[in-house]
Amino acid sequence: MHETFWMCAALAAAMALPAAPAAEGDAELSAETSEDEFRYAGVFPDGVGTVACISPASYPGNPKHRRGVELLEKAGLEVKVMPHAFARPEPGKKSAPLAYRLEDFYAAWNDPEVDMIVCIRGGGGSGELLENLDWSRLEKRPGLYFQGFSDITLITGALLAKGYGHPVAGPMAGGLPGLRAPCIAEMKAMYHGEAVGPCKVETLVAGNVSGFPLTGHLKRLVTLAKSDYRPDVRGRVVFIESVRSTPEKIREQLRTLVERKFFDGAAGVVFCQFVKCGEKEEVDAVLREMAPELGVPVCRGFPFGHSSRCATIDFRRRVVVEDGMLTFPPSAPSSSRLP
Repeated sequence: MHETFWMCAALAAAMALPAAPAAEGDAELSAETSEDEFRYAGVFPDGVGTVACISPASYPGNPKHRRGVELLEKAGLEVKVMPHAFARPEPGKKSAPLAYRLEDFYAAWNDPEVDMIVCIRGGGGSGELLENLDWSRLEKRPGLYFQGFSDITLITGALLAKGYGHPVAGPMAGGLPGLRAPCIAEMKAMYHGEAVGPCKVETLVAGNVSGFPLTGHLKRLVTLAKSDYRPDVRGRVVFIESVRSTPEKIREQLRTLVERKFFDGAAGVVFCQFVKCGEKEEVDAVLREMAPELGVPVCRGFPFGHSSRCATIDFRRRVVVEDGMLTFPPSAPSSSRLP
């Protein structure tokens, strides 16, 4: 009981804390505020001993990307940095050559020693990798955790659609140094079947909600909705975040999802963080305008997205929204359950 109360208080504190500023203009990175070198010890799922780090999208050129890998090692994990994870792009490119990124993806996925894959960063390049991925070279490996967010939405969404691995939306290696302490506690709770929340959210369209989550960067959800990798959202709670957009683009992208019936059958929608998307009042106005068009219960305000308050959302942890409060109830360790 005491532990559950502490986790609830931790998440509430995370909501109240201002986000640390992004490091050097990269919205995935925040300034490091903790001096605890071992703050990720015991955070990751029981049974995860070896983590592979890959860069399926943009080049991880900030020192914080390597610092994040170091923190994984100090957590007591065996960390395998894939050979091309820090390979430099060719002139004029933002990502390492596609062949390198594919080679690292296959090697990490098929390594029987690897229990979890953590992306080092997001950015452009995820779509190119996905378009060229040969799924016949991958075993389904339902117990293999795969963590990332932002543009990595394309990969986690495809994994869900294809029934591969155990997708998780959460901070990437580069984001670990700047993640706030309450969010680290919440990540641990998420991965160990403990209660997360309750978190107060603003109701935009009334209705109680219960289901497994699907999360995504709004722009990349539109891409998935138009692709052969469109995930099935029936019965799921869709968490949506965005970064470096505009209110006009947010309206257009939500309308595209509505037109493509993306939300049909969903249990509900949770609008999360919209970072560097213009004036907050204008963004809020667009979300309020569009919410009724989604055709499902809608709320706003969960701390997931491009900031130091980025929550971790396991696609196999049930979420409940009731009376303006969002909670991930206690459950058995998620690796033992396959919805």
